[in-house]
Amino acid sequence: MRWWLVTLLSASFSSQSALAQLQEEVVVTGARVDSYDMPAVAVAKQADFLVQNIRLINDSRSPELRRQEIFGTIERMLAEAERVRGMALSYGTGFLEPIDLTGEALQLIADRQRVDTSYVDIFAKVQFDQKRNARDQIVALRDFISKAQRIGRTEIDALGDIGVSIVGPEQYRYEIIQQIAAENRRLGAALGNECEVAVGGLEGRVQWERTDVSELTLYIPYRVEVKSCR
Repeated sequence: MRWWLVTLLSASFSSQSALAQLQEEVVVTGARVDSYDMPAVAVAKQADFLVQNIRLINDSRSPELRRQEIFGTIERMLAEAERVRGMALSYGTGFLEPIDLTGEALQLIADRQRVDTSYVDIFAKVQFDQKRNARDQIVALRDFISKAQRIGRTEIDALGDIGVSIVGPEQYRYEIIQQIAAENRRLGAALGNECEVAVGGLEGRVQWERTDVSELTLYIPYRVEVKSCR
């Protein structure tokens, strides 16, 4: 009975973990990379969102006033985002979550370079529409940020260039594996029956690189070994 319960709990945890991975929103803010450094088989996907990392900074004298003014600015931005189709605010490092001002997750950071100054970094993002020009959507996102109503002494600075995010990259695991299998069947056919083709590394998680303005390339860092050639 205990074994059954442990197995059930383990299966439930694994299922919940897999579901969480499928719902993760991954942000990529770096520059585009050369896809030639990736494995031979990879899958290109359009981003779900265009994102801009922004810093809200405030130098009002009182810590509580700084908090009120920064959070008040975010609250106004959230209200405006609800009126703009596809616009949203998130926070996080690597993985993004919706902003919730009622909790304690969003914390102000004391600026070590400036006295009586606090800041918080968040992301403004817009859902990417494949039917529209990407650059037009980038302009709209920047326009949303520039027109944000700042409360008190709050300032908003853009951090880096426009990035992208994708929700649940693990959902593409078996699409990638199927393409790897197809590629290795072609490799085996090209080599003939004289060689055995072995694949390893498929247990690793899906990885990603940004390869265009609004595109991510997903892959599993697998390896291929040709052996037993006669």
